[in-house]
Amino acid sequence: MVSKRRLGASLLFLGLAFVGAFHTVLSLAFDTGLTTIGAGIAIGSLLCLVAVNVPALLD
Repeated sequence: MVSKRRLGASLLFLGLAFVGAFHTVLSLAFDTGLTTIGAGIAIGSLLCLVAVNVPALLD
């Protein structure tokens, strides 16, 4: 069973991944040079999402 805390963290990191991906696409479209920041946010939040949900798979 998924706890409320794990669900909240998953939704938070999923939202951050979406924001990072959106920021990366817009950075590429408008050539602002901030692509690495958006990609870093997206990758970091996806790694945190995996780290939050791996213990649920091992139970």
